[in-house]
Amino acid sequence: MTSLFDSIQSPGRKTVLAAFVAAMCASATAFAAPGNVVISQVYGAGGNAGSTYARDFIELFNRSNAPVNLNNMSVQYQSAGGDVWSATALGNVTLQPGQYFLVAESNATAGEGDVVGTVLMGAAAGKVALVNQKTKLPDGNGGAAVLDLVGYGSATRYEGAGPTPAPSGTKSVSRLDGGCTDTDQNGLDFVAGPIAPRRTTSPLNVCTSAPVAAPIVLACPVSVAAPAGAGTSAILRASDADSIVNGVTSTSTNPGITLSGFAPATAVGASASVNLDVAASLPTGLYSVTVNFTNDGGQAASCVIPVSVAGQLTIPQIQGSGATSAYDKTAQVTQGVVTKVISTGFFLQDPKGDGDPTTSDGLFVYTSMAAPKLGDLVRVSGTITEFTPGGAPRSLTEMINISVPTVLSSGNTITPVNIDLTSDDLSRYEGMLVRFTTPLTINGNNYLSTFGELTLSSGRREVPTNRYPANSAEAKALAIANDKNFIVLDDGLHVTPATLPFLATDGTVRSGDTISDLTGVMDFGSIGGSTGWYKLQPTVTPVISRTERLAAPVLAAGNVKVASANVLNFFTTFTNGGDAWGRTGQGCVIGSAAPINTACRGADNMAEFVRQRDKIVNELKAIDADAVGLMEIQNNGDIAATYLVEQLNLAIGSNAYAVVPQPAALGTDAIRVAMIYKPAKLTLVGAALSDGDVINNRAPMAATFKAANGGKFSVVVNHLKSKASCPSSGADADKRDGQGCYNASRLAQATRLVSYFLPQVVATSGDPDVLVIGDLNAHGFEDPINYLTSHGMVNEIERLVRPRTQPYSYVFDAESGYLDHALASTALDSQVVDVTEWHNNADEPPAIDYNLGDTAVDYYTNNAFRASDHDPVVVSLNLAPSFTDITSSVKIAQSGLALNRANGKYTGTVKFTNTSAAALAGPLHFRLDSLSAGVTLDNASGSQNGAPYITLPGGLAVGASVTVTTTFSTAKPGIGYYAKLLSGTF
Repeated sequence: MTSLFDSIQSPGRKTVLAAFVAAMCASATAFAAPGNVVISQVYGAGGNAGSTYARDFIELFNRSNAPVNLNNMSVQYQSAGGDVWSATALGNVTLQPGQYFLVAESNATAGEGDVVGTVLMGAAAGKVALVNQKTKLPDGNGGAAVLDLVGYGSATRYEGAGPTPAPSGTKSVSRLDGGCTDTDQNGLDFVAGPIAPRRTTSPLNVCTSAPVAAPIVLACPVSVAAPAGAGTSAILRASDADSIVNGVTSTSTNPGITLSGFAPATAVGASASVNLDVAASLPTGLYSVTVNFTNDGGQAASCVIPVSVAGQLTIPQIQGSGATSAYDKTAQVTQGVVTKVISTGFFLQDPKGDGDPTTSDGLFVYTSMAAPKLGDLVRVSGTITEFTPGGAPRSLTEMINISVPTVLSSGNTITPVNIDLTSDDLSRYEGMLVRFTTPLTINGNNYLSTFGELTLSSGRREVPTNRYPANSAEAKALAIANDKNFIVLDDGLHVTPATLPFLATDGTVRSGDTISDLTGVMDFGSIGGSTGWYKLQPTVTPVISRTERLAAPVLAAGNVKVASANVLNFFTTFTNGGDAWGRTGQGCVIGSAAPINTACRGADNMAEFVRQRDKIVNELKAIDADAVGLMEIQNNGDIAATYLVEQLNLAIGSNAYAVVPQPAALGTDAIRVAMIYKPAKLTLVGAALSDGDVINNRAPMAATFKAANGGKFSVVVNHLKSKASCPSSGADADKRDGQGCYNASRLAQATRLVSYFLPQVVATSGDPDVLVIGDLNAHGFEDPINYLTSHGMVNEIERLVRPRTQPYSYVFDAESGYLDHALASTALDSQVVDVTEWHNNADEPPAIDYNLGDTAVDYYTNNAFRASDHDPVVVSLNLAPSFTDITSSVKIAQSGLALNRANGKYTGTVKFTNTSAAALAGPLHFRLDSLSAGVTLDNASGSQNGAPYITLPGGLAVGASVTVTTTFSTAKPGIGYYAKLLSGTF
């Protein structure tokens, strides 16, 4: 399929700085002056249920009085609480004064914006930056390259004193005055209201606004925490680029929280400072104080600072037996042994515990300050909070805003608790050191390169509708079991790793590999940057047992081999406008539109294309099928298919393959289905057929072949509508039954296949043997497949693969299922001797594919693995011959040969008598095998497998005889042959 689901971008953890460090507040980001080009509108709910628009977008606006070129710029997105950026380059466009520019993101298709990206933005909260570079920013606030920043909703970074109002599915956030207002205050410059995306073709809106005063820039600690009876102090600072900060006030009426030592700024742009003092006498509790700075220009800006004074509890007391801590949002002191240090903090565990299995003995301490050493028993104070990643079903109890830990002793050890993934409630072990007593299977590696994560389960998780019909009790039960049967193995970094973790010596780690005695600390956080679940931070290096990585598919032999291969957007025209022949300025076509670069998919440039091509060639060469149905090949006639065959033949060293010439209809998508075959093994019978009905945006294609034994069959290649870019309503909306969106369209395509196209194929070929293959974008028991199997097609994967192993050709969201099918007509079913799915693609991590720049280290290998995201399906047929040898059923009497001296030819007779107990049905053919060299049978009816034959009149009843005459021409004496009698058709 083109892409089953769009990739999900990552929110990281909350950005909270340690107390007692006078760090800059992560919330407030300001710039020297309002920008020329600004972000003028943001919408991130595209494609969500109830949303007005199906795509996310970011709108830009040139508020200056001069043209601005965007060539070196990008827009970048970061989740509301995350640190990781995702970039979309803008291209070589010059924006005129008052002109808008639309960046269409997740769910968008070509032409829906001035440029199209793939970033999935948060619906109600997130951060968007206009950046003066094309490449992805380093994690964090982005630095000087950020030209404009909009934090919307509950974002933790924004310009000024606060983020914009929260948008929704029916509201975007828009900059005031059509984009002209820019005071570097997101909360003041933007409003949430009607969605109205504007682009370069929209009317101009030339700004006439006066210069805007620069705002006060704050540098405040995120919070201040102190142990009970200790007291503390923190420094607050403020500056202004065009004014002098000369005043400060506090809202605190508590005598235990005061300001002291105010030092006004000494010049424009200089910093003012003040101490926030917390008295030792302040009682245990959580307080809040607002500190307001003012300048000589009449402006003001405020810091809201939580102040916590902690009491002491044990970790089990803090955790409690409920879903959340009873001490949420309170300041506490606790102590425990450090069991694991990760990039965002460390884990503590009570060395004794409380003996209650319903309360965890572990706690995560979230901090950026240097962590104590493993085995240290430490006392630490801070605020207890519940961390809930976006979309997560529950939260993690953790401590934030901590004091400097006090080391009480060192060299302590904690014994891991033995647990079982399928039977234990993982919430009881959050923050604790654990060991899994049964082997765990790797089910997903999609986030290996972006977050250093592997998804593990007890056994391989199967897509429920791969095994049971949608909405059945069995499918629902399996979905519930799958939701609980997984944990994420993490590398402890929470950022993109510099090198991929967990790889074997051959440079991969596959779904299906297993890990025994997995030991580590139970964490809870975002998975792939999205919804959260339990994660294991290993304390012992995991030992991974590898599944066998087959070099080629293995299946029972027949006389014909057919394969289905998704070639993952194999385009001979690249997204940069180049092509496979070195030309530039090229484009791709969708339907009847003009060629454009944004319609191209697959390789971005020649270097990527060569890598992609070589992997696909390696795959097809290893499969060695006699006929191959291809999906996701460029819809440019036979150009891409012909190029692929040329390269495949070059790798083989002979002209082994040929392209089945394109049918009349190729569909209206940028990709099509195609077919290639071996002329030495199969003869193409007639022209290829296709169904260009409007329901088929990728028209199915059929070709009829004849094997060497005369057996004839037809192959129908399909690529049904994908599950991506879901509409929010209507028949094709996701019904939440496990079948994804566009199920109604796929069912309609399957219905037309049965009612129209398959009958046309059978009628044209005159043969009922039909094999339906391809990417049907429906799992084994979803509605389109159930329709086909209830209307005369046999699911050969269920018949032949499932009895041996769980069938799958695609892995998504750490669940396995097969979208790629082999369905035989009832007439062909008995001639299907085996089917296999060659798992060279779906189990492999995307990080090892042909793309460049996705990882800091290039893990590409020129082999057949990760040539696509789908596994090929290979079918072995034992086609019944169209004729049989019945020589043993007759008596053959040959006369001598007489020479006709007038014409120089030899004549004779051959008499066939039916000596069997049954009549011999016609047509009957007398074939002369191994006829002497230089001899020609003048009265031959034809040739079969290089031997001449004479067709006899009718059949032969029991005991009946028929005599035929033979006439030979030869330049030399000596005429010999072996007589064979065959029944059937050639």
